[in-house]
Amino acid sequence: MLFRPFCRHIILFWEGNMTDQHEIIRFIDDYLRKHNLEGLAVADAARLLNEAGLLPDDGQNPGEPLRKLLRDGEIPHARKEQGRWFIPASGAVASGETVSSISVSGPTVSRLKILLRLLYAILFLLVFEILRLVVQVTVLGQYLYLLVTGTPSESLRKFGSRVADYSYRVIRYLTLNENERPYPFMRFPREIEPPDSEARF
Repeated sequence: MLFRPFCRHIILFWEGNMTDQHEIIRFIDDYLRKHNLEGLAVADAARLLNEAGLLPDDGQNPGEPLRKLLRDGEIPHARKEQGRWFIPASGAVASGETVSSISVSGPTVSRLKILLRLLYAILFLLVFEILRLVVQVTVLGQYLYLLVTGTPSESLRKFGSRVADYSYRVIRYLTLNENERPYPFMRFPREIEPPDSEARF
């Protein structure tokens, strides 16, 4: 398909090479949301990022790669509390209070940026329509396979789960609940929730 190479050219034109801090921020946000936490200390965040393979830790000085990102301002919403770094969710304000939504109104947002995001939104609306078709084909294919063999196709189950993960990211971006553009502008999203061990009827 020509879609993926076309999008890669858009990436190079608009942004150049993406840095990994966006994936790190999203990973921390997902962890905080999943465990209902306000934020993470550097040591805990560094350990989780190392285990996830997103930011290999320094064995001699644990947490130093993450601290360097913090000192360089790569995670701008992080703050120091009593001399120690604290990483809240990226939707948290400097005072530590959380906000329930991301504001896109006011004079600080230029019309050019709004139009640019609208263009990306139109692109991902088209992607979403393709995803809808993919889901329909996957569902029909799964039930045809089930009727013939009597057991569901595990490969189709796993594929459907990955499509659902990606669709979730696309919907969050389209509804202004996530700022990072989904794949192919970033890595394909990690599995949010694994499928059940077996399908029951």
